[in-house]
Amino acid sequence: MTRTLKLGVAATSALGATYWYYKPTVVPATPYIPPPFVWDSIPKPVLQHLEGHDNALWKVGTTMVVGVAGMLAKGFMKASDTRVYGLDKFMAIVEDPKRTQGLITVSNHESVLDDPFLWGAMPLSIFFKVEKMRWVLGAADICYTTVFKSYFFACGKTLPAIRGGGVYQPGVDLAISTLNRGGWVHIYPEAKVSQHGKMIRFKWGIGRILMDMEKEAIVVPVWHEGMHLAKPLYETKLVHLGQPITLVFGDPIAYSDILVQWKNGCLSEREARIQITQRIYDALEHLESQYKSNTNPK
Repeated sequence: MTRTLKLGVAATSALGATYWYYKPTVVPATPYIPPPFVWDSIPKPVLQHLEGHDNALWKVGTTMVVGVAGMLAKGFMKASDTRVYGLDKFMAIVEDPKRTQGLITVSNHESVLDDPFLWGAMPLSIFFKVEKMRWVLGAADICYTTVFKSYFFACGKTLPAIRGGGVYQPGVDLAISTLNRGGWVHIYPEAKVSQHGKMIRFKWGIGRILMDMEKEAIVVPVWHEGMHLAKPLYETKLVHLGQPITLVFGDPIAYSDILVQWKNGCLSEREARIQITQRIYDALEHLESQYKSNTNPK
Protein backbone atom coordinates (compact mmCIF):
# COMPACT_ATOMS: atom_id res chain seq x y z
CA MET A 1 0.00 0.00 0.00
CA THR A 2 1.24 3.49 -0.86
CA ARG A 3 1.81 6.09 1.83
CA THR A 4 -0.10 9.20 0.83
CA LEU A 5 1.89 12.42 1.14
CA LYS A 6 1.05 15.99 0.28
CA LEU A 7 0.37 16.81 -3.34
CA GLY A 8 3.49 17.74 -5.25
CA VAL A 9 5.90 15.37 -3.51
CA ALA A 10 7.01 11.77 -3.91
CA ALA A 11 5.69 8.75 -2.06
CA THR A 12 7.25 5.30 -1.93
CA SER A 13 5.27 2.07 -1.98
CA ALA A 14 6.13 -1.03 0.01
CA LEU A 15 7.66 -2.45 -3.18
CA GLY A 16 9.96 0.51 -3.56
CA ALA A 17 8.24 2.19 -6.54
CA THR A 18 8.33 5.95 -6.51
CA TYR A 19 5.03 7.76 -7.13
CA TRP A 20 4.89 11.45 -7.98
CA TYR A 21 1.71 13.28 -7.11
CA TYR A 22 0.76 16.45 -8.95
CA LYS A 23 -1.74 19.16 -8.17
CA PRO A 24 -4.97 19.39 -10.20
CA THR A 25 -5.24 22.71 -12.05
CA VAL A 26 -8.85 23.20 -10.90
CA VAL A 27 -9.98 22.20 -7.42
CA PRO A 28 -13.58 20.89 -7.59
CA ALA A 29 -16.09 21.06 -4.72
CA THR A 30 -15.11 17.52 -3.83
CA PRO A 31 -11.32 17.43 -3.96
CA TYR A 32 -10.01 15.09 -6.64
CA ILE A 33 -6.53 13.64 -6.44
CA PRO A 34 -5.27 12.53 -9.86
CA PRO A 35 -3.61 9.13 -10.06
CA PRO A 36 0.08 9.33 -9.25
CA PHE A 37 2.71 9.15 -11.95
CA VAL A 38 4.99 6.20 -11.34
CA TRP A 39 8.53 7.25 -12.26
CA ASP A 40 9.63 3.64 -12.14
CA SER A 41 7.20 2.90 -15.00
CA ILE A 42 9.54 4.63 -17.46
CA PRO A 43 11.49 1.85 -19.24
CA LYS A 44 15.09 1.59 -18.08
CA PRO A 45 16.54 1.98 -21.60
CA VAL A 46 14.59 5.24 -21.90
CA LEU A 47 15.95 6.53 -18.60
CA GLN A 48 19.48 5.62 -19.67
CA HIS A 49 18.96 7.57 -22.90
CA LEU A 50 17.66 10.57 -20.97
CA GLU A 51 20.75 10.40 -18.78
CA GLY A 52 22.97 10.72 -21.85
CA HIS A 53 23.82 7.07 -22.56
CA ASP A 54 23.15 6.69 -26.28
CA ASN A 55 23.76 4.10 -28.95
CA ALA A 56 23.27 3.88 -32.72
CA LEU A 57 19.60 2.85 -32.45
CA TRP A 58 18.75 5.82 -30.27
CA LYS A 59 20.49 8.15 -32.70
CA VAL A 60 18.53 6.74 -35.63
CA GLY A 61 15.24 6.97 -33.73
CA THR A 62 15.95 10.51 -32.56
CA THR A 63 16.92 11.62 -36.07
CA MET A 64 13.67 10.21 -37.46
CA VAL A 65 11.37 11.71 -34.83
CA VAL A 66 13.08 15.11 -34.62
CA GLY A 67 13.50 15.27 -38.41
CA VAL A 68 9.85 14.51 -39.17
CA ALA A 69 8.67 16.88 -36.43
CA GLY A 70 10.96 19.56 -37.88
CA MET A 71 9.49 19.17 -41.37
CA LEU A 72 5.95 19.40 -40.00
CA ALA A 73 6.93 22.46 -37.97
CA LYS A 74 8.53 24.06 -41.02
CA GLY A 75 5.37 23.41 -43.06
CA PHE A 76 3.20 24.93 -40.32
CA MET A 77 5.29 28.09 -40.10
CA LYS A 78 5.35 28.42 -43.91
CA ALA A 79 1.55 28.10 -43.97
CA SER A 80 1.20 30.83 -41.32
CA ASP A 81 1.73 34.58 -41.56
CA THR A 82 5.05 34.34 -39.74
CA ARG A 83 7.39 37.11 -38.61
CA VAL A 84 10.68 36.13 -36.97
CA TYR A 85 13.21 38.47 -35.35
CA GLY A 86 16.70 37.80 -33.98
CA LEU A 87 16.98 34.29 -35.43
CA ASP A 88 20.45 34.74 -36.93
CA LYS A 89 22.11 35.65 -33.63
CA PHE A 90 20.30 32.78 -31.91
CA MET A 91 21.40 30.24 -34.53
CA ALA A 92 24.97 31.49 -34.12
CA ILE A 93 24.77 30.38 -30.46
CA VAL A 94 23.14 27.02 -31.28
CA GLU A 95 25.68 26.10 -33.95
CA ASP A 96 28.77 27.57 -32.31
CA PRO A 97 31.30 24.67 -32.38
CA LYS A 98 33.29 26.26 -29.55
CA ARG A 99 30.37 26.55 -27.13
CA THR A 100 30.82 24.39 -24.04
CA GLN A 101 28.15 26.08 -21.90
CA GLY A 102 24.65 24.71 -21.67
CA LEU A 103 21.99 26.68 -23.54
CA ILE A 104 18.60 27.42 -21.99
CA THR A 105 15.74 29.02 -23.88
CA VAL A 106 12.71 30.26 -21.97
CA SER A 107 9.44 31.41 -23.44
CA ASN A 108 5.80 32.14 -22.77
CA HIS A 109 3.39 29.28 -23.45
CA GLU A 110 0.38 30.14 -25.63
CA SER A 111 -0.60 26.83 -27.16
CA VAL A 112 -0.11 23.07 -27.07
CA LEU A 113 1.43 23.55 -30.53
CA ASP A 114 4.24 25.80 -29.27
CA ASP A 115 6.60 22.85 -29.24
CA PRO A 116 7.66 21.70 -31.76
CA PHE A 117 5.92 24.01 -34.26
CA LEU A 118 7.59 27.27 -33.26
CA TRP A 119 10.99 25.76 -33.99
CA GLY A 120 9.89 25.54 -37.62
CA ALA A 121 11.32 29.06 -37.91
CA MET A 122 14.81 27.56 -37.77
CA PRO A 123 16.65 26.24 -40.85
CA LEU A 124 15.46 22.76 -41.80
CA SER A 125 19.01 21.38 -41.67
CA ILE A 126 19.25 21.87 -37.90
CA PHE A 127 16.56 19.23 -37.32
CA PHE A 128 18.89 16.58 -38.68
CA LYS A 129 21.75 17.67 -36.41
CA VAL A 130 20.02 16.10 -33.46
CA GLU A 131 22.93 16.63 -31.08
CA LYS A 132 22.36 20.39 -31.48
CA MET A 133 18.57 20.33 -31.20
CA ARG A 134 16.70 21.22 -28.07
CA TRP A 135 15.52 19.07 -25.20
CA VAL A 136 12.26 20.27 -23.67
CA LEU A 137 10.65 19.68 -20.31
CA GLY A 138 7.27 18.05 -20.95
CA ALA A 139 4.46 16.77 -18.73
CA ALA A 140 5.29 13.22 -17.66
CA ASP A 141 1.63 12.39 -17.06
CA ILE A 142 1.00 13.05 -20.78
CA CYS A 143 4.23 12.04 -22.50
CA TYR A 144 5.38 9.05 -20.44
CA THR A 145 2.24 7.10 -19.54
CA THR A 146 2.84 4.14 -21.89
CA VAL A 147 5.87 2.30 -23.24
CA PHE A 148 5.22 3.60 -26.77
CA LYS A 149 4.87 7.21 -25.60
CA SER A 150 8.00 6.87 -23.49
CA TYR A 151 10.13 5.80 -26.44
CA PHE A 152 8.51 8.28 -28.85
CA PHE A 153 8.91 11.34 -26.64
CA ALA A 154 12.39 10.27 -25.55
CA CYS A 155 13.34 10.15 -29.25
CA GLY A 156 11.68 13.58 -29.54
CA LYS A 157 14.06 14.85 -26.84
CA THR A 158 11.41 15.43 -24.17
CA LEU A 159 12.44 15.30 -20.51
CA PRO A 160 9.65 14.10 -18.17
CA ALA A 161 8.59 16.74 -15.66
CA ILE A 162 6.04 16.13 -12.91
CA ARG A 163 3.64 19.05 -12.74
CA GLY A 164 3.41 20.13 -9.12
CA GLY A 165 6.33 17.87 -8.20
CA GLY A 166 8.49 20.75 -6.97
CA VAL A 167 11.96 21.88 -7.98
CA TYR A 168 13.71 18.80 -6.55
CA GLN A 169 12.46 16.08 -8.87
CA PRO A 170 14.13 13.72 -11.35
CA GLY A 171 13.08 15.69 -14.46
CA VAL A 172 14.79 18.83 -13.21
CA ASP A 173 17.89 16.78 -12.32
CA LEU A 174 17.92 15.43 -15.90
CA ALA A 175 17.70 18.97 -17.27
CA ILE A 176 20.69 20.03 -15.16
CA SER A 177 22.80 17.05 -16.27
CA THR A 178 21.86 17.68 -19.92
CA LEU A 179 22.96 21.31 -19.61
CA ASN A 180 26.18 20.32 -17.85
CA ARG A 181 27.00 18.27 -20.96
CA GLY A 182 26.60 21.41 -23.09
CA GLY A 183 23.10 20.60 -24.32
CA TRP A 184 20.20 22.89 -25.12
CA VAL A 185 17.08 22.72 -22.93
CA HIS A 186 13.90 24.67 -23.60
CA ILE A 187 11.67 25.56 -20.66
CA TYR A 188 8.18 26.98 -20.35
CA PRO A 189 8.45 28.47 -16.85
CA GLU A 190 4.69 29.07 -16.63
CA ALA A 191 4.36 25.25 -16.69
CA LYS A 192 0.97 25.48 -18.41
CA VAL A 193 -0.68 27.02 -21.45
CA SER A 194 -1.95 30.55 -20.83
CA GLN A 195 -4.06 32.33 -23.45
CA HIS A 196 -4.99 35.39 -21.38
CA GLY A 197 -2.60 37.79 -23.10
CA LYS A 198 -0.26 38.04 -20.09
CA MET A 199 2.18 35.57 -18.65
CA ILE A 200 1.31 33.95 -15.35
CA ARG A 201 3.77 33.53 -12.47
CA PHE A 202 6.85 31.50 -13.33
CA LYS A 203 7.70 28.33 -11.44
CA TRP A 204 10.96 28.33 -9.50
CA GLY A 205 12.44 25.34 -11.33
CA ILE A 206 14.33 27.64 -13.69
CA GLY A 207 15.98 29.26 -10.65
CA ARG A 208 17.04 25.94 -9.20
CA ILE A 209 18.49 24.80 -12.55
CA LEU A 210 20.62 27.91 -12.96
CA MET A 211 21.85 27.74 -9.37
CA ASP A 212 22.79 24.05 -9.39
CA MET A 213 24.65 23.87 -12.70
CA GLU A 214 28.40 23.26 -12.78
CA LYS A 215 28.93 26.18 -15.17
CA GLU A 216 26.75 29.20 -15.92
CA ALA A 217 24.43 28.61 -18.85
CA ILE A 218 23.56 30.90 -21.73
CA VAL A 219 19.93 31.90 -21.15
CA VAL A 220 18.02 33.26 -24.15
CA PRO A 221 14.47 34.65 -23.84
CA VAL A 222 12.08 33.78 -26.69
CA TRP A 223 8.79 35.67 -26.84
CA HIS A 224 5.98 34.82 -29.24
CA GLU A 225 2.36 35.60 -29.95
CA GLY A 226 -0.31 34.25 -32.26
CA MET A 227 -0.16 30.56 -31.46
CA HIS A 228 -3.37 30.93 -29.46
CA LEU A 229 -5.07 31.80 -32.76
CA ALA A 230 -3.65 28.73 -34.49
CA LYS A 231 -4.86 26.42 -31.72
CA PRO A 232 -7.35 27.90 -29.25
CA LEU A 233 -7.28 26.03 -25.97
CA TYR A 234 -10.97 25.12 -25.65
CA GLU A 235 -12.91 26.27 -28.74
CA THR A 236 -11.91 23.60 -31.25
CA LYS A 237 -9.62 20.66 -31.85
CA LEU A 238 -8.75 21.98 -35.30
CA VAL A 239 -5.50 23.76 -36.18
CA HIS A 240 -5.99 27.09 -37.98
CA LEU A 241 -3.41 27.89 -40.65
CA GLY A 242 -2.64 31.32 -42.02
CA GLN A 243 -2.71 33.03 -38.63
CA PRO A 244 -0.29 35.88 -37.78
CA ILE A 245 2.52 34.45 -35.65
CA THR A 246 5.43 36.43 -34.26
CA LEU A 247 8.59 34.93 -32.81
CA VAL A 248 11.31 37.09 -31.21
CA PHE A 249 14.69 35.82 -30.00
CA GLY A 250 16.29 38.11 -27.44
CA ASP A 251 19.82 38.64 -26.18
CA PRO A 252 21.22 36.37 -23.43
CA ILE A 253 20.08 37.24 -19.91
CA ALA A 254 22.76 38.19 -17.35
CA TYR A 255 22.24 36.64 -13.94
CA SER A 256 25.75 35.99 -12.56
CA ASP A 257 25.43 38.92 -10.11
CA ILE A 258 22.65 37.07 -8.29
CA LEU A 259 24.76 33.91 -8.11
CA VAL A 260 27.68 35.93 -6.66
CA GLN A 261 25.46 37.41 -3.94
CA TRP A 262 24.11 33.96 -3.10
CA LYS A 263 27.55 32.33 -2.96
CA ASN A 264 28.85 35.18 -0.79
CA GLY A 265 26.01 34.67 1.68
CA CYS A 266 24.23 37.94 0.88
CA LEU A 267 21.16 36.04 -0.35
CA SER A 268 19.55 32.88 0.93
CA GLU A 269 18.97 30.02 -1.48
CA ARG A 270 15.26 30.87 -1.59
CA GLU A 271 15.91 34.57 -2.19
CA ALA A 272 18.37 33.84 -4.99
CA ARG A 273 15.94 31.43 -6.64
CA ILE A 274 13.17 34.02 -6.52
CA GLN A 275 15.38 36.77 -7.92
CA ILE A 276 16.64 34.64 -10.81
CA THR A 277 13.11 33.55 -11.70
CA GLN A 278 11.90 37.16 -11.56
CA ARG A 279 14.75 38.31 -13.79
CA ILE A 280 13.80 35.73 -16.41
CA TYR A 281 10.17 36.90 -16.22
CA ASP A 282 11.19 40.55 -16.54
CA ALA A 283 13.42 39.78 -19.54
CA LEU A 284 10.54 38.18 -21.41
CA GLU A 285 8.21 41.06 -20.55
CA HIS A 286 10.86 43.53 -21.75
CA LEU A 287 11.30 41.59 -24.99
CA GLU A 288 7.55 41.77 -25.59
CA SER A 289 7.32 45.49 -24.86
CA GLN A 290 10.43 46.19 -26.95
CA TYR A 291 8.93 44.40 -29.95
CA LYS A 292 5.55 46.09 -29.62
CA SER A 293 7.01 49.58 -29.16
CA ASN A 294 9.17 49.14 -32.28
CA THR A 295 6.47 47.70 -34.51
CA ASN A 296 3.42 49.56 -33.26
CA PRO A 297 4.52 53.13 -32.59
CA LYS A 298 1.86 55.41 -31.15
